Amino acid sequence: MIRIMADIRITSIAVPLDRPPLANLAMQLVRKAAALGLLPDKPIRQLDLPLVKSIAREASEHGVGQDASAGLLARRISPGRLEGLIGQLDQSLEGSSIPDREAAALLGVFGRDGLADLLGTSQVSLGRYVSGSRAWPDDVAARLHWLALVVGDLHGGYNDFGVRRWFERPRPQLRGRTPRQFLGARWDPDSHAAARVRELAGALAGPGGAT
Repeated sequence: MIRIMADIRITSIAVPLDRPPLANLAMQLVRKAAALGLLPDKPIRQLDLPLVKSIAREASEHGVGQDASAGLLARRISPGRLEGLIGQLDQSLEGSSIPDREAAALLGVFGRDGLADLLGTSQVSLGRYVSGSRAWPDDVAARLHWLALVVGDLHGGYNDFGVRRWFERPRPQLRGRTPRQFLGARWDPDSHAAARVRELAGALAGPGGAT
């Protein structure tokens, strides 16, 4: 059983995703979609093509990965194209922010206090962004997207409690500091510190990766 999030427990992988390289890529896409709030609101137990198509449909509706989504939503997909299309959609999600969806997913992990702290903003401002009464500033939206991607990686091995603890535990790879301390205040997702934390989280992605 591969645990991604509290309501996602993959117990089987259906054809044509059951080949190891393709299965791993599809699992990566599902983790990313979960963190970005693009998964259907129902228990997920099987990794299959309909699940991938549902992610493509949601992404397309938000203007993300239009070409890859169109290919994945086609009636027939040749096996030779499937891996490329999934990888293309995964990369599109990597580079595209969907703040309203991401915030909803991350609030379920960190709560308003914890998420506001990680984003370097106030609880009041975060509430206004989430409610839509104020637009997401570019810098806060960028941190939100980066955080969603990191949480997607961490959910390959941790539940929500474990994800929260991961940010507060000292790490030898970060010179004895916690990921939260290493990022600092009002951190930049393109900074060396953020890249180091992302690398550390990415090493834990996948089944059995958490330590």
